[in-house]
Amino acid sequence: MWHETYLRTVLEPDYAYASEHLLPHLFDALSAHTLMLSAQHVPHAGEATALLRQLRTEPFPSYDPRIEDVFFTLDRRVAALNPDAAGAMRTALSRNDLDMTIYRLSARRRLLRAAQRLLTLRETLLHLAGREVETVMVAYTHHQPAQPITFAHYLGGMENVLARDATRMLSALERVNLSPMGAVALGGTSFPIDRDLTARLLAFDRPIENTYDAVSASDWQVELASVITIASTTLSRFVHDLLHWASRNLISLEDGLVQGSSVMPQKRNPVALEHARTKFSKAIGVTQGIVLSAHNVPFGDINDPGPDMQPTLHAMWQDFREGVELLTASLSAPHLNREKWLREARQGESAVTELADTITRAEGCGFRDAHARVQALLGTLHREGRTLASADVRDLAAAGIHLSEGDLDRALDPAAFVAGRMTYGGPAPEVMRRSLTHAEDRLAADWDAHQRLTRRFDDARLHLQGALP
Repeated sequence: MWHETYLRTVLEPDYAYASEHLLPHLFDALSAHTLMLSAQHVPHAGEATALLRQLRTEPFPSYDPRIEDVFFTLDRRVAALNPDAAGAMRTALSRNDLDMTIYRLSARRRLLRAAQRLLTLRETLLHLAGREVETVMVAYTHHQPAQPITFAHYLGGMENVLARDATRMLSALERVNLSPMGAVALGGTSFPIDRDLTARLLAFDRPIENTYDAVSASDWQVELASVITIASTTLSRFVHDLLHWASRNLISLEDGLVQGSSVMPQKRNPVALEHARTKFSKAIGVTQGIVLSAHNVPFGDINDPGPDMQPTLHAMWQDFREGVELLTASLSAPHLNREKWLREARQGESAVTELADTITRAEGCGFRDAHARVQALLGTLHREGRTLASADVRDLAAAGIHLSEGDLDRALDPAAFVAGRMTYGGPAPEVMRRSLTHAEDRLAADWDAHQRLTRRFDDARLHLQGALP
């Protein structure tokens, strides 16, 4: 019998996790294996496939401390019904290659779900941005007001980053979606198996070419942790900005996403965003456990990056999923205080770059000289306790600037500032609409790729279940 401590801390939790999260993948991997053995004319392999399809539909046994894990539980059930079928199923099979196959099958499904949620968030951002191409706001650098842009320009920049995150996810899938089956313990087998067929049946791209690598590598799990770390880092920065704007009443969430105060009747706390921030922070923290579980351990079949890592990966996927879902909900129907955003742009100094640009064009001087004259003008206004909006042509002349009142008004108009930024990728509404159209086309292509992969994996499972020819 197993030691009570080992049962309580290892075997029973592992069984509970595998029963809840990995059983479909266990049946898939074993079904593909027995179908391959049947094609290789291994006696009784077809009977094993039939039994697996039957047992897949039945309740799985609860934990029995006399049996080590879910594989041996299933192995005993098959043997009780048909010992020959159980013998065939065990041909050219080890828990080493089987476990790593199950983990990869689980990871690719989780990765596709994470990508789907990211695509949905991008869709939400683009829908919101399409409504806000003329909503002027002040962008900040170094925590100081910088230049006027539009809310659509900000959202478009965020969507650009998330599009790269989605690309990273689909790229990582190429390295996840490789088949360890047939590696057996680590050195392959003397039976004439067909590893390519097993890989095709499981919708893997190909077998892992080295059998030792197949049961030993953890780089693909560390890569998944890296992808989630990158995406969570970006999204946490986004949430930081949203919370900052919410604190200044520039944006507010719908009622179902805010909480009040037991004391202060006026409070509308954007708690959904706070919880999203926590989820992303937790996801990043969990990813470090994944890296450390694969760090400074032997390159071989061991528990650290194997069964011990799976609950940690599960926590990573869950925190990331919940964070993205909360953020997506928060951006589905927010209220924007457009008037306050525009007022901030008009009353501040964020448009003065255009004043220097106007001087450069009007007087034919270098921008360095124009920049210095605008700095001198601002210095005088600040010493006098005045705002830039109060400046007139006499103030300009005192700073060596020769522009009309009309030129000054146009140069300091934040909407005109935005409209004039026609640079590729800039905030001008005309440019922004083209950018959003391109982003929507890119998103549609990503959805198509995602749906093709999802159908491919779903069809493979249906075939293994016997539902498809």
